[in-house]
Amino acid sequence: MSFSGELKLEKSFFSEKPEEILEIDSFKIASFIYESGVYGLKIQNGRGFITVLPYMGQMVWDVVFGDRNIAMNTTFLQPVQTDFFLHTYGAFLVHCGALKMGCPGPEDSHPLHGELPCAEYRNVKIIIGEDNKGRFLGVSGIFEYNIAFGAHYLATPLVKIYEDSTLIDISMSIENLSNYQMELMYMAHLNLRPVVNGRIVQSLGWTAKDVAVRDSIPSHVSVPKGYREFIDRLKEEPGITKVIRSEDIYRPEVVFFLGKPDADSEGFAHFMQVHPDGSADYVSYKPEELDHASRWFCINEDKQALGLVLPATADAEGYTAEKKKGNIKIVEGKKSASFNVTAGYLDKAETGEKEKYISGITG
Repeated sequence: MSFSGELKLEKSFFSEKPEEILEIDSFKIASFIYESGVYGLKIQNGRGFITVLPYMGQMVWDVVFGDRNIAMNTTFLQPVQTDFFLHTYGAFLVHCGALKMGCPGPEDSHPLHGELPCAEYRNVKIIIGEDNKGRFLGVSGIFEYNIAFGAHYLATPLVKIYEDSTLIDISMSIENLSNYQMELMYMAHLNLRPVVNGRIVQSLGWTAKDVAVRDSIPSHVSVPKGYREFIDRLKEEPGITKVIRSEDIYRPEVVFFLGKPDADSEGFAHFMQVHPDGSADYVSYKPEELDHASRWFCINEDKQALGLVLPATADAEGYTAEKKKGNIKIVEGKKSASFNVTAGYLDKAETGEKEKYISGITG
């Protein structure tokens, strides 16, 4: 018997009390509504669970494996119904773009990270399937952007959780519904929870060219004493950040632009935050598909976040700056572009094997 099918979701399936709507072997899905009014889906396998916001941005809010939540820790204890990215800042994954992305500069008028973060999705469905990684449950939906005399596109994300796996696959497809060219910017904004004395292991070097600190400061942040001096030091010594130390100043944030990482024989780059207990948080993607990436630290008493690697089609400096650099992609009329990322948790044994594998890639 094939493991396949679809279940179209209706908002009537959701209530304040969690309701189990599907159970297949070790998989379970429960629907619920947060006190804030945001709709949620808890998708569980034998190793843990993820929480997806099916109608708001198709964000992945929580990822819990290895008895810990690997998503960023913030003052947002639950998602908030909003169309402004910073008003609900606590998700593990946020899709960013698709027409414009990044921190808007003085010449920009677009919202922070574009229209996708809090986009309202419809035709939400559960996908039951099997691929070369095994059996999975997925969540998908569509967001249609259409503006007169402007762009017309369809965004179709998909997040998959596999049977007996602590890694999830995340994809986004952007289809240009117009007959004309469309500009495209996209970022998979992945937010891990940093740990003191955590080690960053990556298929990328540690020179100032590989890991280049951003020295411009966005208009929405203010900086403490010693911050600028720390940034100046990171310009010369980015390898300081190989280990996350409590004495380093990651407040309000530190951002790096990453060079092109080494990839394995299948085209994948690999990044880990190795915890002191030997387990790790993990991200993998294809640099040929997402040819830019950033790293984001934000560590203070209110929130702790590590964007270990944020794969993207451009840097996060906003539309105008990226346009000047030639980093805006083009999707031809009636064509589409797709992006894929794998992320999650590795236990101690898996981490040891992966670290050796990464060492083999980098030589």
